[in-house]
Amino acid sequence: MNKFSILLLCSALLLGCASNESVKQSNQDTHVDYFSDATNCSESTQPKQTFNVPTGRTQSQVQMPVGRDKNAYVGCMKQKGWSVLRADPTEYQAVTKACHQQAQGAKDFDESYADCISRSRLNVEVITDK
Repeated sequence: MNKFSILLLCSALLLGCASNESVKQSNQDTHVDYFSDATNCSESTQPKQTFNVPTGRTQSQVQMPVGRDKNAYVGCMKQKGWSVLRADPTEYQAVTKACHQQAQGAKDFDESYADCISRSRLNVEVITDK
């Protein structure tokens, strides 16, 4: 009987802690839903145009994305509680151009380019198949 009382008390404490809002972490802290929210915002804010495509003897209508509305995307992400960083591509473009020119005469272009990028000030992850 004593073991059952302790088991019942521990179960009640665990259930109480699990339902306590101060114990739970928000999705903003864990970034669990960031990718799905970003995908949904990207798809929902893309302007689309309808095209008629001939299919046999009839025509079907197909909606195709025709660009991006970055302000609508940023607004959607902010509405879902995510901050959106704006990147400045000038340093990236300068480094990649310099690395491309440096690797141009190398025996193995890809390896030379990847080495140059990894030595640069850019914070990139170089994917290797090794």
